[in-house]
Amino acid sequence: MSDYGSTPPPPPPGGGSTPPPPPSGGGYDGGAYGAPPPSAGGYGGVPAGPPPPNNLVLAIVSLLCCWPLGIPAVVFAAQVNGKWNGGDQAGALESAAKAKKFAIIALVLGIIGTLIYIALFAFGAMNADTTTGL
Repeated sequence: MSDYGSTPPPPPPGGGSTPPPPPSGGGYDGGAYGAPPPSAGGYGGVPAGPPPPNNLVLAIVSLLCCWPLGIPAVVFAAQVNGKWNGGDQAGALESAAKAKKFAIIALVLGIIGTLIYIALFAFGAMNADTTTGL
């Protein structure tokens, strides 16, 4: 006769039982089975330390000086904290650097444009006389 489908015999009483599992849950990693490994930076966890400066104020000021380059500066500045909180340290640093670069270029172009406008106004090019001397 086969033993298929029959119940196993009960364990022997006393010291013949196996030791209980460790309190940490057992497994090879010392934790519960299927537990994710501890985060070592990169994606997945909030990085330690303060986030890089997002340069948002500089980007908004540059938006007022030269809006075509101020828009990407504001967009990159707004991405910094979200990427940092998502665990993307490299992306946050890259966005902060791009925001600063676009903001500085926009500020310089805005200042140069303003100086050219003032110079043209001072030399009379802006208020040309449209009346004819007939």
